[in-house]
Amino acid sequence: MMLAATASAGASDPAEDNAAWVDVDLPQPPQTVLAELRDIERFLRLNPHLDIRSFERLPEGQCYRLEALNEMNGLAVSCGLTFQETGAGGFTLRYDSGLKLATEVTAKARGDGAVLHVRERYRQPQNDAQLAEVDRSLTPWGIALRRHFLGQARWGRWRLYRGWRERLWIPMSPRERRITRLIAWATLIEFVVFLVAVPIFLY
Repeated sequence: MMLAATASAGASDPAEDNAAWVDVDLPQPPQTVLAELRDIERFLRLNPHLDIRSFERLPEGQCYRLEALNEMNGLAVSCGLTFQETGAGGFTLRYDSGLKLATEVTAKARGDGAVLHVRERYRQPQNDAQLAEVDRSLTPWGIALRRHFLGQARWGRWRLYRGWRERLWIPMSPRERRITRLIAWATLIEFVVFLVAVPIFLY
């Protein structure tokens, strides 16, 4: 299976019961995947529905400040993040506010590649307003992560591709990426129509 997403909910232990996760098959080995995702800004920007307005690393330890808009639920995100290495071959991002407690990332070997496991844990919601904070973008995020690593496997050896991804594509907002895709597809369609029309006019 290329990608699988699951969620569970309960009231006994929020750290265990209120969680959602996605598993993604990737062609790279676990150490390569985790090394790429330990760049926390890159990891977050690969979420296609998280519009990051501000991201900064704080002077104290591996802590960050995130200001963003979650397009899936329309809510602003304003929180501190703490990065922690884990003993299971991965890392955890802990949130200092909001319904979300943590995002846990692990990768295990599968054949020549890896299966990436991204798990998000939540506090127990107390009302509908808190329930609305649940992030619905986890599955699209998993798809985007898989697309990113497949692109790296196919084209990553080319410096031009790497530069384009790191300096242009990943820093774009989700809206800018959608507009870029539309322009690219429109340009491609126009070119195909041009190729079809030229022989008609010539003959």
